[in-house]
Amino acid sequence: MPANLPPEYLAAEGRFRRAKSPQEKVMALQEMLSVIPKHKGTDKLRGQLRSKLSKLREESQKKRSVGRGFYLFNVKKEGAGQIVLVGLPNVGKSTLLSRLTNASAEIAEYPFTTRVPIVGMMDFENIQIQLVDSPAVTMELGEAWFTNLARNADALALMVDLGCDSIEQMKVLMEKLDEAGVSPTGGGLPSSSDEKNVIITCNKADLSGAQKQQKVLQEEFGSRFPIVSLSARMTTGLELLKRKLFELLNIIRIYSKVPGKEIDQSVPFVLPKGSSVEEMTSLVHKDFLKKLKFARIWGSGKFSGQKVKKGFILSDGDVVELHM
Repeated sequence: MPANLPPEYLAAEGRFRRAKSPQEKVMALQEMLSVIPKHKGTDKLRGQLRSKLSKLREESQKKRSVGRGFYLFNVKKEGAGQIVLVGLPNVGKSTLLSRLTNASAEIAEYPFTTRVPIVGMMDFENIQIQLVDSPAVTMELGEAWFTNLARNADALALMVDLGCDSIEQMKVLMEKLDEAGVSPTGGGLPSSSDEKNVIITCNKADLSGAQKQQKVLQEEFGSRFPIVSLSARMTTGLELLKRKLFELLNIIRIYSKVPGKEIDQSVPFVLPKGSSVEEMTSLVHKDFLKKLKFARIWGSGKFSGQKVKKGFILSDGDVVELHM
């Protein structure tokens, strides 16, 4: 065994030996490859680790082809939408998740502390949005779990550490999205299941030199994707990020009003942007659509209580009164 193996490597090696599932083994091998020193004394060991990783990939592919129910890290959607946090090691995803949600994630200064997806629910005004902290990705390491999480998500938050080369980080993330068959877009309604709305989340804005890194990032990607700067550690910029994450989902909140009664805005109906009165009515009750004569709208109408037909397109915050 080569000398000078760091404690992080030995700890990951122990996790690999104790691992029972392919997912756990893959994450342990990834961490071992990430922290092992690169010199002639470790060449043979690094080759052995890559070989083990390759075999695990093949085994995972075979299992997926045999059983439809086998998915690496498939997270069931909850709330108004699911947004997956994606980033390289130590960019601060776990810290951000703990600041925005009630989730408890392991936070440390060494890489790959998140070994399985951690899920939390973020409160935004009167709805909840599901955030998923995914295991870190690197240029040479990226597993089937990434494809599953990225393609299943409603949107993606690409997290960049402003204390490092922001452009190089984005190159890795964009390459991984391409390998996963995901087409990132900056907004609007996706035209296919392959398209995912993306926001670039710039963390560690409190560090020296962060403004320079963000400027370079803005020049390179600002015309394609929304970019938000924040410090998860200092809790600055989080409220703006919440608003941007909500906008990324392309959803609207609609409130139902019973004729003659006050409006209840505590629990809205959540629909895709561009939905009509007809689509909202089907959510209220499946039988209402057949009986619907017209609706009255407060909010985006020309005047309060405007009478509209079932094809009327709704906007976020509209109040709808259905008349049978």
